[in-house]
Amino acid sequence: MTTIAEALGIDWGARLSDGYVEPEYRLTYHAQKQARVKGWTSEQILDAANNPQHTYPSGRVPGQFRHIKGDIVAVVDPEQHRVVTVYQDVEETDLRPDQVDQDAKTYAKRRHQLGCKAR
Repeated sequence: MTTIAEALGIDWGARLSDGYVEPEYRLTYHAQKQARVKGWTSEQILDAANNPQHTYPSGRVPGQFRHIKGDIVAVVDPEQHRVVTVYQDVEETDLRPDQVDQDAKTYAKRRHQLGCKAR
């Protein structure tokens, strides 16, 4: 079956003459803020989102995926073409005051049981 884009001759992967490629994902305000806090540029986050080395479905939010490149994890929503948030791969940190959901409480309890010191 032919898609509408194929019928119209649209090639979503085609590059424009100046070499610019429209990014598949755009950053939410939250993702931009988290990137700045962690010392990453928007370009680094978009590179991880659009050109990941590894990707897997989110176990927490159906429909979202984790795109990983280097030490950057970009959580993406492919339906809305946006990067929801970003974090450093395999780094455990203390909870922020706004993290009060059940997953966060379970995480905090596990860290405490393992003897992890607060930073």
